[in-house]
Amino acid sequence: MFEKMTIEQYCEILASDSPAPGGGSALALIGAAACSLVEMSSNVTLLKIAEEDEKHGYLFRESNSFKRARLRLYELSNEDAAAYQRIVEARKLPQNTEDEKKLRTANLQKAFHRATLVPLEVMQLCLDALQRADARVLPNLSKYIVSDCEIGISLLKTVIKYSIKNVYANTCFIHNDELKLNLEKQAKEIVDKVNAHF
Repeated sequence: MFEKMTIEQYCEILASDSPAPGGGSALALIGAAACSLVEMSSNVTLLKIAEEDEKHGYLFRESNSFKRARLRLYELSNEDAAAYQRIVEARKLPQNTEDEKKLRTANLQKAFHRATLVPLEVMQLCLDALQRADARVLPNLSKYIVSDCEIGISLLKTVIKYSIKNVYANTCFIHNDELKLNLEKQAKEIVDKVNAHF
């Protein structure tokens, strides 16, 4: 949905008085842009090297993997907005009786859990892309295209470090402490890996 819009159209919706799409959706699209930069740097380098060069097959595979990541991040941008909408709908459920209150609470808990999983997947996807970009793509690029890949790497780090805020924004409403702590632990471990290695 959002990926079919022009940049101007998406930014107009982002700037409107609607809370969705919001930061999570935008971060996923920034992650997609980051993957595009790494993908482009691979593709430009591929034009400069012979097919029999062992780098050719290597970079070709990496280019395709970044394309897959980009397409999944498009989906996650949409899923983030949809996840927020499910929370809004659950909050509107009636709570006139005890049964209605229990149903509303159960639906809200499911919605917050699902809403947490979206930024968590964005973080994991961007961490995987970051590791591959740094270790597998960057060392094999033509020198004049290296800066584009480095910008992509920097954006991937930014997406990870700020997506954790969206994880916490949802886990703070989760009643199940074990589930909440597990989700937050997963997110923190991803950020710790970025801080330790990049």
